[in-house]
Amino acid sequence: MQRLDNFEERVDALLRRIAKGAERRDELVEEVSQAVADTASLSACVEEVRAVSRRMLLSFVDTSASLARTIGVSASLAERSSRRVKQLDALLRRVREAQVVADSLQEMRRTVAGVTDTIDAGELERTVELICKYEAASANLGGRAPSALLQHDEDEEEGADADAGAENGSVGEPEQGGGGRGDANVWQAAGAEAEAADGAETVPHPPRSAAAQSTGSADAGGRRRQRHPCRRRRREAAGIIASAREAAREKLLEKLRTASRANDKLTIMHATRLLTRLGFREEGCGLYCAWLCEHTIAALKKMVERELRKMDDPTEAGMSHLGLVSTVLDVVVAAFENEEEFMRETFGDAGLLRLLTELHSKSTSQCVPVLKDFLKKRQEVLSSVTAAGDMHANSTGASRLPSGPPASSAAPLPVDPRRTDQILEEMSHLVSCCHLYWAFAQSKQREYTHGTAGDAERQPEPQGAATDSVDALWSSRDNPLMNTVQEILGVFVPLQKLYFDAAFEQALRLQMDALHVAAREATLPGRGRRAEAHGSPSSPKKAATFMSGLAALYTSTAAGGGGGGGAAAAAAAGDEAEEKMTDAATDHVAITLPDDVFFFLRIALHRAVNTKSTQIISAVFIACIELVQSKLVPVLQLNTALPPPAQLQQLRQRRPDLTLPSRLLRWTAAAHRTTTYAQRLAEELRQLARANFSVKDLLRFTEQAEDMDVLARELAEAVSRWVTQYAEVCYQAHLASHLERFSALSYNLTEEVFYHYELSDPWVQACVAAADAALCPFDAALDTHCFDMLLLALVRRVVRTMWQALLQKSFSGYGALQVDRDVRTLRAFFLGRAHELQLREPFLPLTGATSLLLLDSPRDAEQDVCEGLTAEEKRRVLGCRVEFKRAEIDRLRL
Repeated sequence: MQRLDNFEERVDALLRRIAKGAERRDELVEEVSQAVADTASLSACVEEVRAVSRRMLLSFVDTSASLARTIGVSASLAERSSRRVKQLDALLRRVREAQVVADSLQEMRRTVAGVTDTIDAGELERTVELICKYEAASANLGGRAPSALLQHDEDEEEGADADAGAENGSVGEPEQGGGGRGDANVWQAAGAEAEAADGAETVPHPPRSAAAQSTGSADAGGRRRQRHPCRRRRREAAGIIASAREAAREKLLEKLRTASRANDKLTIMHATRLLTRLGFREEGCGLYCAWLCEHTIAALKKMVERELRKMDDPTEAGMSHLGLVSTVLDVVVAAFENEEEFMRETFGDAGLLRLLTELHSKSTSQCVPVLKDFLKKRQEVLSSVTAAGDMHANSTGASRLPSGPPASSAAPLPVDPRRTDQILEEMSHLVSCCHLYWAFAQSKQREYTHGTAGDAERQPEPQGAATDSVDALWSSRDNPLMNTVQEILGVFVPLQKLYFDAAFEQALRLQMDALHVAAREATLPGRGRRAEAHGSPSSPKKAATFMSGLAALYTSTAAGGGGGGGAAAAAAAGDEAEEKMTDAATDHVAITLPDDVFFFLRIALHRAVNTKSTQIISAVFIACIELVQSKLVPVLQLNTALPPPAQLQQLRQRRPDLTLPSRLLRWTAAAHRTTTYAQRLAEELRQLARANFSVKDLLRFTEQAEDMDVLARELAEAVSRWVTQYAEVCYQAHLASHLERFSALSYNLTEEVFYHYELSDPWVQACVAAADAALCPFDAALDTHCFDMLLLALVRRVVRTMWQALLQKSFSGYGALQVDRDVRTLRAFFLGRAHELQLREPFLPLTGATSLLLLDSPRDAEQDVCEGLTAEEKRRVLGCRVEFKRAEIDRLRL
C-alpha cells in the first residue's frame, strides 16, 4: 500500500472504504429480498408436484405388481424351457451315441463281409486295415456286442418301424438290424469272446446308451429265445476275424522270410509295420531286430575275415587291429542310428532298447576274432608276463603247480622295451575305442530306459547308474567283447611293470655307457677332440629337458647285455681315483636319466587313463611310485655319495679349480629335477582325475598323488642334506683358512692401521676371490635352485664362524668400521652370486652386530633396532667395544 503523507489523506481514504462497504450492503439486501420473493412464487408449484406424486404413486404400485407377476410367469416358463433343453441335450447325446454304435456295427459288418475276400486276394494291407477297423468299432461298443442288435435284415426293418412310432427318445432299436445275416457272424464272435472272458451264460450287454433303449423295447421272452442263436453268431464273427488275423500273420511271416532271404529292407519294414498293426508288436520287433543283427553280423564277418587275411599277407595293405575294431564298432553304431527313427515310430522306446541289446550282445562279438588275433600275434611278448608271474609264484612258494622250474630258469626273460611300448600303446587305444562305444551304448540305454519308465518312481534308477564308477563298463560277463577286453586288461598292468623294468634298465645302461665312453676317450691320447664333438660344457643344461632321452632310448641297440654292459661293469670295477681324474672329460655328458624315466612314466599314465578304469590307473601309478622309489632314487643316492676325503684331496691336487667331482654335482641336479618331475606327475594325475572321473574316484587318486608328493618331499630333503654336505666340503677346502685369519686378526685398530687396511686388505678380498673361484664349478654343474641352496648353506656356515669369532674380539672405533666393511664386502659378494634366493636374512646377526659396534654411545642401542639379535646377544656385542663401560651396558633397557 502506498504511504499517505498526512492525516487528511488517511481520513479521506477511510471514508471512501466506508462508502464502498455501504454500497455492498445494499446490494446484498436486495439479493436476499429477491430470493425470498422467488421462494414465495414457487411454493404453489411445489404443492402441485406433491399432489401429482401422490396420485401417480398408486398407478406405479399397480404397474409394479403387474410387472412382478409377469416376471414370475416368465421365470416359470424359463425353468420349464431349461428342463426341456436339458432333456433335448440328453436326447441328442444318446442319439449321437446310438449313431456311433450304428456306425460301429455297420463297420463291423462290412469288415466281416470283406475280410475273407481280401485275404483270398492277397491284399495284406487292406486286410490289416479292415481288422484294425473291426477292433476300433468293437472298442466303441466296449468290447462286447449287444445281442438285440444282431438280427437279420427283416429284424432291422421291424426295428426301424418300431423306432418311428416311439415317443420316449429310444435310439437303440433303429440300428439293430442294419447288417442282415452277415451281422450275425459278428455278434456270434463277440458273444464267444465274452463267454471266453468271463464264462457267463448270459449275453453281454451293449453300451448304456443303446442297451437301455433296446432293453426297454424288447420282450423278455423273445430275448431268452434269441440268446443261443446270438451266441452262435458272435462265435462265428469272432472266428472269422481271428482266422483272418492268423492268416494275415502267416502271409506276413512268409513275406518276411522271403524278403529276408533277398535282403529287401523296404519289404521287411513294410511287413513289420503291418504285423505291429495286427497286434503282434513283440513278434515283429523280434523278427526285425534278428534280421538286422544277422545282416550286420554277415557284413562284419566278411569284412573281418578279409582284413585278417590281409594282415597275414605281407604283400597286401590292410587295416591295423585298432582300425578294424574301430570300424566294426562304427558299423554297429551306424546300424543302430540308421534304424533309430523307424524303431521309435514303429515300436517305441522298448523296441529301441531291444535293438540296442541285440546289437550289443551279438554284433559286437565280431570284434572278438580281431582282439584274439591281436593277442596271438604278440604272444612272444605277452608270454613274458606269464613267465614272470610263474617265477614270482615259485619264488614266493604260492604256485599251485606240482613242480616248479629249476632254479637256473629264474633269470628274467629279455624284454624289448620298444616292442613292449608299442603293444601297450595299442592296448590302450583298443580299450579306449571299446570304452567310447560302450559309453555311447550306455547313454542310449539310460535315455530309452528313462523314456519307457514313464513315471517318476523309476527315474532315479538310471540317474543313479549314471553316477557309478566307469569300472562298471567292464563288468558285463555275458558279452564276448567285454570279456575279451577284460583279458587284455588282465595282462596290461603286468606288462606295464615289465616295460618299466626293461625301460629303466635300458635308460640306465645308456646313461652309464655315455659316461664311461667319455671317460675312456679322455684316457686315450688324441681322443680329446672326439669328445668335444658331442657337445660343449654348457650342453648339460640344454640337454636336461623332459624328453631329451627319448631318441637315445629308442635308437639303442637291443643287445643291451653285450659290449656296452660289459664296459659299464668294467668301469664300475675299475679304480675309482682314475675315474675321478677323467671327470673333466665327462662334463659334456648330460645326466638325462630322470628325464627319460619320467618321460615314459608320463606316457604310461596317459595310457592308463585312456582305459577309463580306476583299478588300471591306480595299479599303473603305484608301479610308477615303486619304480621311482626302488630303482631311480637308489641310483641317485649311489651317484651323489661323497667320495672319501683322500680322493677329494687327490682331486684338488690334480684339479685345483674343482672342489667336488662335477659328475656328482650333475647327479645332484638330476635328483632335484626328479623331485620336480614327481610333483608334476602327481599334479597331472589330479588334473586327469578331475577331468575324467567322479568325486568318489577322485579321492582315491588324490591319495595316490599324495604318496608321490611325499616321495618328492623326502627326496628334496635328501638333496638339501647333500647340498649342505657339499657346502661344508667347500668351506673346509677354500674358506676355512681365510676365516681363521679373521679369527686371529685384531680389530682394536688405530687410525693409521685402519687406513693401511683400506689400502691392503688383510683377509676379506682373498676370501671373496677364493669363494668366487670355488663356486664357479658349482654354478656350472648345478641348477639355479640347488646352487642357491648351496649358497645358503655356505653363508650360514660362514656367518656362524664369524659370529663366534666376533664375540671373542675387542673392537675400537676404527675396528668397528673395519669389521663393518668386511661384513658388507662378504654380504655383497654372496648376494650377487645368488640367482633367485634372497640371502639377507642369514646376514642379519652380523649386520646387527656391526651396527651396534658403530654406535657412539651404549645408550643409542636402546633406540637402535637390530633384527636377529636377543637382548643378551646385544649386550655381549656392546661389551666387545673397548670404549663402552660394562656397568653402563648392564643398565641399558634392551
